[in-house]
Amino acid sequence: MELFKTFKKDYFNYLISIIFPSIISGISVPIFKHILGPENYGYFSIWLNAILILVAVLSSWISQSVLRFYQESENKQAFIQKTIMICLKTQLLFFVPAFLVAYFFSNEIITSVLSVLLLIVISHQFSVLAIIQSGFLSKKVIWSELLRTTSFFVISIFLLTYTKIIFIQSLLLSTLISYFLSLIYLFIQLKRKWIKNEISNSLIIDFKLLSSFLKYGAPMSLWFIFFYLLSYVDKIFMLKFCGPVFQGNYQAIFDLIYKSIGIIISPVTTSLFPILVLAYQNSNTIEIKKLLKKILIFEMAALIITSFMYWVFGANLLLHILKINPTNTYKWIGFIVLLTGFIWQFSMLIHKKFELKKQSKVLLLLIFVSFTAQLLFYFLFQNYNSPLIFPLGFLLSALMYLFLISFGELITILKQKRNPNFSIL
Repeated sequence: MELFKTFKKDYFNYLISIIFPSIISGISVPIFKHILGPENYGYFSIWLNAILILVAVLSSWISQSVLRFYQESENKQAFIQKTIMICLKTQLLFFVPAFLVAYFFSNEIITSVLSVLLLIVISHQFSVLAIIQSGFLSKKVIWSELLRTTSFFVISIFLLTYTKIIFIQSLLLSTLISYFLSLIYLFIQLKRKWIKNEISNSLIIDFKLLSSFLKYGAPMSLWFIFFYLLSYVDKIFMLKFCGPVFQGNYQAIFDLIYKSIGIIISPVTTSLFPILVLAYQNSNTIEIKKLLKKILIFEMAALIITSFMYWVFGANLLLHILKINPTNTYKWIGFIVLLTGFIWQFSMLIHKKFELKKQSKVLLLLIFVSFTAQLLFYFLFQNYNSPLIFPLGFLLSALMYLFLISFGELITILKQKRNPNFSIL
């Protein structure tokens, strides 16, 4: 029961850290769509998602490793300083290659520089944020996210309204400043909490720690790449086969629904893993199973309630806010996105046992199979001339991943029935 109490406390802290930013984001989506138009809004979303995919390459292996190995470290200050050094030196290696890639696609020096700087700042922010989460400083995340989203909204509106900077550079610059402010705030909190002594001036990387990070984190980094691609390729295919207006409207629906789901669900995964790792270190597997089961039941209930509300009034309200023609096609697109978001959250809960056992390569294989199934679906049904094909492909990938994760769980349950001493953890 102690695990659930700890979870509830951190969950509500993370919930608060998401509610206000989500409200700001919910307000900003229709405003930016109105200012930019669906074509430009869709273009920026694709560009930003591409940066986030590259962030997955650069930093998710570090942040995921921090979440997994932090509790195992005996000297927390040394661990933090070594992690920051690994992050700093590895990210700088990608500056020139990332710039060349950005310039190849944008043909704009300023846009390319802003993209690379944003990529590096987000990578560092994610790494420091993982340390904050591992140390159960959930209240600090509240102010960090509020600072980031508020500054992005205010600076974006100012640049788009009162300057002559082109829209993509205005939004990239706003995003860069907002993440940088968040990073500075988190680093100050980190230093106050853990780094009591002078920060080491050594520029030497701890290769033993780096090796552990790469062994566990590299497959997780690739996992995040495929996870981002799952919600990226559908936009690319829709842009190609349905045009920029339809893709922009789909992106707006996708953004608003996902951010709304995030208000309820995202705090679960954010607060859960550090608690599970600490419990796993203490061999408290029975409580882990009870906690995961209880959370899964709550999420299923949330899906049922949310689906009911969506069809009663949510669909029309959503399309009215976004100023999209309330056709059945757009309504079904919204519901498919809603359903897919919850299915992915179910999967995130079930696959925690693989993370605890450091079986990141297995998770990579499963996400790759799911991504392949999505691509095959698009190639098989691309000529059906229905916009529903693309969100359905995203739904298929979620169902495939859930099946693969649950299949292993089913085998485990059968083994448990035959051998009561068998443990999934």
